[in-house]
Amino acid sequence: MFTLHLPERPFRAIQKGTKKVEGRSPDSKDNKYEKMKPGDVLVFEHEEKDEKLKTEILFVHHYSNVKQMLLVEGIENVLSSEPKTIEHGIESYNSLTNYKDRIPKFGIYAIGIKPIK
Repeated sequence: MFTLHLPERPFRAIQKGTKKVEGRSPDSKDNKYEKMKPGDVLVFEHEEKDEKLKTEILFVHHYSNVKQMLLVEGIENVLSSEPKTIEHGIESYNSLTNYKDRIPKFGIYAIGIKPIK
């Protein structure tokens, strides 16, 4: 079982089933994302509330950059914010702590998920 933290908007989007892919970039070569496999359980913990959301991992794909991930996985499956454009997606991921530096070094992982009822 794996655990990741999420703010309100993406947490709710995964809960509703509208966000089907979580994008993450590791902070070192030794990362948990490449250890995730289909069928594994991924629990998302809400950053501000005492809420957890249990999901099943459907796939884990590795990409060299955000644009490639968005094009292959589909903007509508990855982004929980508007507008759902490639430019906004790149800007959004680059605004996350250290992602602008991490992605060129380690790439980005697209983790396909579905909520477990």
